[in-house]
Amino acid sequence: MRGLPHIAACLAASIIAAEFLGYVLHRLMHSGWIPWLSASHMKHHLVLYGPLQKQRPSQQYLDATTGEVAIGNIGLEWIVPSGVILAIAVATLRLLRVPFTDQVLSIGTILVWSFLMFSYLHDRMHIKGFWMTRAPLLSRWFLKARRLHDIHYHVLNNEGLMDKNFGIGFFVFDRLFRTLAYETSPFNRQGYAAAQERFRNLYDNKGASVP
Repeated sequence: MRGLPHIAACLAASIIAAEFLGYVLHRLMHSGWIPWLSASHMKHHLVLYGPLQKQRPSQQYLDATTGEVAIGNIGLEWIVPSGVILAIAVATLRLLRVPFTDQVLSIGTILVWSFLMFSYLHDRMHIKGFWMTRAPLLSRWFLKARRLHDIHYHVLNNEGLMDKNFGIGFFVFDRLFRTLAYETSPFNRQGYAAAQERFRNLYDNKGASVP
């Protein structure tokens, strides 16, 4: 029977893996390398919570998957690549002959942690009055993470892509790969215009104007 140190090590490694995979996938969505993934994700970033819009307009989360194929509010731009990554992870664990119980623990932890960070916590960063803003032991961490996440929505490069702060609750890999920004930069009008042009199909007939 596996001891507590082994289980703790397995949990820790799985959480680190989940953070890394979430970072890579989130960065891929903003890279423009796969246009469909980027366009689907940018509906959330430009139309509902754009750089010039309030990041917490109401106590309800504005769901970008309304009318789209999704599991809950998780769209295909997350589901499809996550499924591919998960299949590779399972195959790798089997190839390395990792014990079945460890496989279940690892994959389960990755799924649960990814949901908590990249779905539950992320969505609550965009609603007013979330309970973590008042929790004595969590408010300082949550407010700092939320501020860094807000910067993610504001900073655009000249190609119209958001390229900072891909983490949600933790930003270890942003620090490691030098994509962490502690402060927002002056609004990039050129970048915003490039984003509108790159993702122009996301807007309705009224469009959106550069300030």
